[in-house]
Amino acid sequence: MDRSISKAGRLQRVEEVIRELGLLSCANTQIGGERIKGISGGERKRLSFASEVLTNPPLMFCDEPTSGIDTFMAMNVVQTLKTMANKGRTILCTIHQPSSEVYAMFDEVLLLSEGRTAFLGSADDAFTFFKQYVFFLLFVSICLV
Repeated sequence: MDRSISKAGRLQRVEEVIRELGLLSCANTQIGGERIKGISGGERKRLSFASEVLTNPPLMFCDEPTSGIDTFMAMNVVQTLKTMANKGRTILCTIHQPSSEVYAMFDEVLLLSEGRTAFLGSADDAFTFFKQYVFFLLFVSICLV
C-alpha cells in the first residue's frame, strides 16, 4: 500500500476490504498451515484476493477468482472487481462456467471455443449473437435435409 497514506487511512482501507470480502468472522484468526487449522480454504482464497485488491492496482489479472468459493462469495468477489472497474481500473478475468448472476455483472466478454475466439463484445450482445447463430445452424441443417 502507498506509504504516503496515513496509518489511519491504511487501517480504514484494510477494514473496508475485510468487510467487502466477508472476512470479518476470521479477521483475528491465524491463517494456519499444516499444524494449525486456521481459516478455511474459501477464506484463504478470499484473503489472497483481498491482499491484491488492498493496494487498488490500476490493472488486475485474475485467474479464476471465483473458483473454490461459494456462490454468495463469488458474487462478492465479482462485485468488488466491478466496483474497481467502475472507478477506472482495468480488470481482466478468466472465469469458467460463471453463474448467470455473475455473468450479468460482466461488461465485455471474450468467449473461446477450442482456443479460438467465438465471440468478443458486450455480455448482453453475446446472447443475441448465439441465438442468431443457433437459428442459422438450424436453418442450414433443415435446408440440407
